[in-house]
Amino acid sequence: MTSSSFRKPTANDTLVRGVILALIGLVLLVAPQFMSDSPLRGLFVQASVVAWFALALGLAFVIKDGLRRLRQRDGQ
Repeated sequence: MTSSSFRKPTANDTLVRGVILALIGLVLLVAPQFMSDSPLRGLFVQASVVAWFALALGLAFVIKDGLRRLRQRDGQ
């Protein structure tokens, strides 16, 4: 694989990653509330630490992108 096959990250990559991570975190946190008692529900409950981390990281990415856009708008 050559270096020319890699694409340059776009301005929206941080926002997209943030939204996806936040959605994953929310799904992992909310899903056990709607599941019947099963081993799969137990697995989701045990993943709550990972879910909170994904939610926090996703929100941080969204905030970072918002601040970047705000700085760009003020700089113009």
